[in-house]
Amino acid sequence: MVFQQDPVLNRPPVNPIDVEYVETLNNMEIRLHVHNSYQIIYIREGSVEFTINRRVYHTGADSLLFISNLESHRLKVLKFPYKRYLIQIRPDCLSSFISEPRLVSVLKNRPDNFKHMLGLEREESAHIAALIRNMLCETTEKLDFSINAAGTYLQQLLITLFRNHKQSFPLTEFNHSVNLVMQVQKYLEEHILDQVSLKDVSKEFYTDMYYLSHLFKKISGYTFREYLILQRISRAKDLLVYGDDNMTQVAMNSGFGNVNHFIRIFKKLEGVTPLQYRKGARP
Repeated sequence: MVFQQDPVLNRPPVNPIDVEYVETLNNMEIRLHVHNSYQIIYIREGSVEFTINRRVYHTGADSLLFISNLESHRLKVLKFPYKRYLIQIRPDCLSSFISEPRLVSVLKNRPDNFKHMLGLEREESAHIAALIRNMLCETTEKLDFSINAAGTYLQQLLITLFRNHKQSFPLTEFNHSVNLVMQVQKYLEEHILDQVSLKDVSKEFYTDMYYLSHLFKKISGYTFREYLILQRISRAKDLLVYGDDNMTQVAMNSGFGNVNHFIRIFKKLEGVTPLQYRKGARP
């Protein structure tokens, strides 16, 4: 497998939130890849075919796409110029800007009926564009409290979309079950290097193991094991592409206790070994 990536996207977000405006004027096709960041892509002009977790979307102007840090995706530009804003949010920082589960569900939760693409009416699109331009100014000019301001604009963006497109958000109500799953997701993200199990986490949250397993899948869209492994693989990809650790160190620093187990799981999910991925994905 050959990994071809857009130079703009082929780097992790340095700040908690990064925003970029990009124009592509000629042929471009990005192969299957994953970023360890939440992404919001806002298309201003052009036409693009996105494939996200085997679902195909044909997008045009005034479209938004939401991609989690666990989702593989590729794209092919169909009509030029392709003009878009790209928002990247580091997973470990999202909750510091937005703690409301219903708002972040469009980035984190993936039930079977979830649609990654959202089309906007022209007037609404202009309002969304203005919010994103404000975010871009804050993240590039780096004034006092710029990241905080960018986070505020991000929250405004998601609130606007929730009010106008509530049906597009995986979670529309907040209750005990939703809170429990969100807390477990956060716990797994914070303990990714630990050898955690469903049984251990169930005890941690004083919940029946089988009930938690069912609830986690229903609300998050992933099984407990899938979520934990995908988080570790996502972290490993960052270490492979942007670091120089050997395979044993990458395995240990992404939560895999055994390097052979890490290589086996990685190849099963990605179709290549970690070393092949490193060689193909680097700029």
